[in-house]
Amino acid sequence: MKKIKVLHIVGAMYPGGMENFIMNIYENIDREKFCFDFAVHSMKENDYEPRIRELGGKVFLLPRMTGHPMDNLAKLRKIVNEEEYDIVIRHTANALVAPQLWAARKEKAITVCHSHNETDPKKFVHFLFRPMLVSNADIRLACSENAGKWMYGNKDFRIINNAIDLNKFEFKEEKKQKVVDEFHLEGKHIYGHIANYIASKNHSFLMDIFSEIAKLDDKAVLICLGEGELKAETVQKAAELGISDKVIFTGIRHDAQNFMSAFETMIFPSFFEGLPLTLVEAQVAGLPILMSDTITDKVIVTKGLVEAKALSDGAADWAKRAVEIREKNEGASRSCQRESIREHGYDLEQLVRWYEGFLESVVKP
Repeated sequence: MKKIKVLHIVGAMYPGGMENFIMNIYENIDREKFCFDFAVHSMKENDYEPRIRELGGKVFLLPRMTGHPMDNLAKLRKIVNEEEYDIVIRHTANALVAPQLWAARKEKAITVCHSHNETDPKKFVHFLFRPMLVSNADIRLACSENAGKWMYGNKDFRIINNAIDLNKFEFKEEKKQKVVDEFHLEGKHIYGHIANYIASKNHSFLMDIFSEIAKLDDKAVLICLGEGELKAETVQKAAELGISDKVIFTGIRHDAQNFMSAFETMIFPSFFEGLPLTLVEAQVAGLPILMSDTITDKVIVTKGLVEAKALSDGAADWAKRAVEIREKNEGASRSCQRESIREHGYDLEQLVRWYEGFLESVVKP
């Protein structure tokens, strides 16, 4: 039986919400029926490239659109033509990628745009390219209602819930102990954050918050997972605030599920998001979350674990509330609210079966 060939176009396959979403599907999809390959614009140490190849996929490196647009489009057309992809899916936060959908369409591929964010700093170019994107996307997907409206305006789109393996992220004492042992944190109160270092994640404010937490809780430590262009700036900010000895920058980790069990409170003060999968993963682990009220409440899929707070409340107020949340939940059971999470459509098994049916229906209408 001929496989359905799918090319995913992304910036990079570096672990993050969007990338984890794609890999969760790839790990669990029927690879006898579906072939997933990837076109990326950068490759970095600890990204998903080795795992993609291990699963049988190919990874193509494209010149950057911003620096070499014509080379990018020419190489993309060559790849789509030679590999004969049935479907090309562009995962993106803005419409600047519209010419890539046009290029894939020229090579007779079915084009899909998947919106993973509800806003982006590149607003001018986004609105400039949005009409082209809408007209060259045969199918329009989004991770949330707001992400769809941002990307497609008043055009129709389908919402695809991010989803996760519930068993993988469920709280386990042994997962917590692995982190405690590795970083020598016995007796410490562990606050956590998981996100790549980009402007939307608001790491500078996170450092301000934790600086205030450290004044209230002398056993507090903060663990930050991720990499990115603003990491050095964030490390410098921690040094300036005098909290470097209390903040652990782990870089990219492929065992985030262990940290979800080790964290006692997750702090997530983003300026904006699409629908952050990390926060759903945290809820699977029964982890209390203090997040900014700029994040859609659609991410709340459990009872009693998530609290939203205004960024304008300031670092001291955020810190006070974070400490109160940790103290309130100290010693509490960390159970997984499976039925509630499934009812909201975040079970990975359900998503994979849907995705398989979706791909088949696209190629064989």
